[in-house]
Amino acid sequence: MIWKQWKRGKQRYAKLRQLGVGKDLAAQTAGSPHGPWRLANSPALQYALPIAYFDALSLPRLFDGLA
Repeated sequence: MIWKQWKRGKQRYAKLRQLGVGKDLAAQTAGSPHGPWRLANSPALQYALPIAYFDALSLPRLFDGLA
């Protein structure tokens, strides 16, 4: 959802850098041709947008792990 809002590679790179991702990893992820579903499990997005980020936004969880 958030990845799709960042429309261009430059904006994706800048947002990842703001969220603390390293230069190389941010550039690699921002320039990836893969879609948001495939990139959701990438190290850069896991670091920049952890579960706590979405919990702070009070968004419901779709999957709560092994319950």
